[in-house]
Amino acid sequence: MAELTPEEFLENIMIPEKSSDHICWNCTGLKPVLKGSKFPPADIIGWCKKIHWPHYWCVADFNVVKKCYAFDNKKKK
Repeated sequence: MAELTPEEFLENIMIPEKSSDHICWNCTGLKPVLKGSKFPPADIIGWCKKIHWPHYWCVADFNVVKKCYAFDNKKKK
């Protein structure tokens, strides 16, 4: 069995409710809404763990974000 990093393990067991081409999907700070969750509104894809004043920043699918100061790419070069 192949060894998984903690990030790869979480990606395999924590399946998001939906996917999008939103810039935040490629950021390590996104905490996605999990599949089967009934709490958040339908347009919320997750929360940003880096922009947290006063609470986590809610990320909606319809928000157009072209650049973010807190962006940290999941796929390091």
